[in-house]
Amino acid sequence: MPASSTARCLPGSDLSHFPHLSIDEAYAVIEPYFEVIREEYLAAGLKKTKRVRLFIAPAMHDSPRHFGACKDDGSAILLAPELANAPDPVVLAICAHEFGHATDFLYPGEFVLDHGGPAQRRPKDQIDDKQWSKWLKAWHQREDDVIELTADAVAHRVMGVPYGYQGPCWIQSFDAVRARPMGLR
Repeated sequence: MPASSTARCLPGSDLSHFPHLSIDEAYAVIEPYFEVIREEYLAAGLKKTKRVRLFIAPAMHDSPRHFGACKDDGSAILLAPELANAPDPVVLAICAHEFGHATDFLYPGEFVLDHGGPAQRRPKDQIDDKQWSKWLKAWHQREDDVIELTADAVAHRVMGVPYGYQGPCWIQSFDAVRARPMGLR
């Protein structure tokens, strides 16, 4: 994906003048952001996030607005090397969002939406097995929008503040306030 398409998605951020980074160079830039966010999740008591691995994957930037993904078992976050050239609030928000997915997948059924606020965590040890089985079945059947909104809500819970979406491509940023539009992929 050419840098110019990335620049169109992040108004005020002309990324076209940045050099193309190798995977190793991008990893060296992105990894400290990744670790800062991971520390927030660990501090929130989400110990399973310690084992989430970071991979830099050029295929993640298959469209101007895609910079990352999380494996659906929560074991790995894949980030595009182009993310290394994005503004700090964008890199941090995208890392927080992907860690939101990882947490949701590592703790299946434990996090639920709460009317646009931070995710609520169900006390798994206080719920009988029959009720938990019902919740887990529903968790496995969620629609894509619910999965994305849950990642945002988990990040909001952990970070203490929500991030928003900005620009014509709706990129996550701690500098933005617009809510995620439904159907965004």
